Amino acid sequence: MAFIVLAKEVQAHLQAVLDDPGKGLNEKLLESVDGQVAESILEADRDALLNKLSALLPTLQQDPTPVASLINRLIAPQKYTFSRVLTIDPPADLLAGLVAPSPPLNLTTLCLLEKAKQTLRDVGIVAGKADVVCALVRLWLCTQDTAVAGRAHDVILGLLLPEAFNQGAIGLVEGGLMWRRIFRDKDIYGSIFSICSLSTVGQDGQPSKRDKTVAQARLLDILLRIDSEPIRTSQIPEIERQYGVKDGGLLHFAAIHMVDYKDDLLMHVNLLEFYTTYLSSKYKTIPLNPTTNWTKASTFALDFLRKNGMHDHALSFFLYPDDKDPVNLTFLYARSASYLGIWCSVYPKDFLGQHTLVKATLDRLLSALQMVTTAQWAQGQAPNNDLHVLASLPRVTLLPKSRVPSPLVYIPALPANEEAFKTLAYIFNGIKDTTSEMADQENAAARALYYIYTVNSPNFWRDIVRTAETVALKDTALAALSVIAAVITAHWAPLPTTLISASPFELLTEGDLAIKCGAPALPKSGVEAIMTEPAIGTVVPYLIKPAQTFSNLVGGGRGDVESAVYQVAVAKHETLIHLHEMLKRWIGDHPEAQEMLATVGRRVAQGPMGGSSEVGGRVGTMEL
Repeated sequence: MAFIVLAKEVQAHLQAVLDDPGKGLNEKLLESVDGQVAESILEADRDALLNKLSALLPTLQQDPTPVASLINRLIAPQKYTFSRVLTIDPPADLLAGLVAPSPPLNLTTLCLLEKAKQTLRDVGIVAGKADVVCALVRLWLCTQDTAVAGRAHDVILGLLLPEAFNQGAIGLVEGGLMWRRIFRDKDIYGSIFSICSLSTVGQDGQPSKRDKTVAQARLLDILLRIDSEPIRTSQIPEIERQYGVKDGGLLHFAAIHMVDYKDDLLMHVNLLEFYTTYLSSKYKTIPLNPTTNWTKASTFALDFLRKNGMHDHALSFFLYPDDKDPVNLTFLYARSASYLGIWCSVYPKDFLGQHTLVKATLDRLLSALQMVTTAQWAQGQAPNNDLHVLASLPRVTLLPKSRVPSPLVYIPALPANEEAFKTLAYIFNGIKDTTSEMADQENAAARALYYIYTVNSPNFWRDIVRTAETVALKDTALAALSVIAAVITAHWAPLPTTLISASPFELLTEGDLAIKCGAPALPKSGVEAIMTEPAIGTVVPYLIKPAQTFSNLVGGGRGDVESAVYQVAVAKHETLIHLHEMLKRWIGDHPEAQEMLATVGRRVAQGPMGGSSEVGGRVGTMEL
């Protein structure tokens, strides 16, 4: 009953403002129709209020925000469909709402249009309104209000990929109506090119150069979401040729011709980020027909970027920094490293086949890591971009070649560095995905790299444990524990006994590794490596030892110290649980380790802080 009274009161107020446009809005009254009221109001009252609001907007002489906000709340419920939007009387002027220089009105109109994504029929109705779609596209690209631009982006995406998209083959065909409207309508398709092209700066109705770069960034962003045949291929050749595209569509324009990256560093950054994200998705083609295979991996992105010179361009800032402008390099080196990392991760076999670029990458990593001083590692100034690339490479490339050392050996265990430990943990652990065609090779290389690294760093485990015990440096201690856990749970595979391939980027044999490590035989699994020297005399006692206390720690609040101690204790206990589980599997072939399994099991049962005492150790500080 209260809702009915409130609705009638609001209707009467809106009618009064309609009768006298100079009358002020009672904002408090309008706000009383909050989300809960709007959800529960009678549908007849909802419709009556929306009719009044629609009639009021064209005559309103004051800030429309309260009216727009009330409309948004009234249409917010899922049950309020686009079909209901079309029954508003007087009809909602969607075109006027999109072109109005008022963000509140823009947002309200976008809320109305967004309702159409719920059914393919409604998508078709919107697609039939060419002037509305044209205004929607222009609003998205040209508005200076970021909230409006973001909502317009979402509406366009929702209409291109409506909620009904998965209704089957017939639905897919009907769902193409908005695609055809945007990409086959000369006015709309042409407006995207003209608004985003720098060649039209200064022409009537065109944004400024600065505003065009904003539009360019918005276009690049949405292309990543709707990559498909209509984006990749020519749609209206006469328009595309006008903007430099001879063979291709909107993707070619945006990725190759649109951005003047030589004179716009920010857009150069955006462009490299676009290439990286575009390259990162192997399963990204949108199926606009029922025969498209969702699961088939495509190399279109890589082939496209390589064919048009963008692949080499994106790599060059990491591989050949000496040739680049230092100012540009400050911003582009990291993006280039990200691109290289994605290429290696998503297309490892393609990377391995490019011997010149593999060598250039390794040379660059060797040079970069050798330049990092001990003081820089100690002060937390890790070369994160270089470490990212190193961790992204197929592990086989990191194995030493003849007299050239592995870049991995230049990552120190001391001075302790969080990012260095994370990199080592990732590389030593191998890959869990046994379905990967490179899983065996990667995991065999992970094992070999672990032994090669520990031979070059004989105090490795002592340094790792020392860092893990230094709870005063919580993040570094946790990273050190991640190295221990990574080796315990490693997905290692054996090396071959002989090699057939003559590739320079090939695995070692088991005999080669034994010679390099000076050992007749090496443990086959991570847990076995932990259960042999030097790890067993250092790592296992540390894991079994009771958790540290926080007494006598100088500096910092007691609460912060307790939190750090507990977090490290939990991570240590989780690592011990990993050891216990792996020992259960390993013990079958090594019954002599039964006593160790029992000891570890007893400590696991005590919990993270169980058995802690002064004897267990106090929080220390690391001497760097």
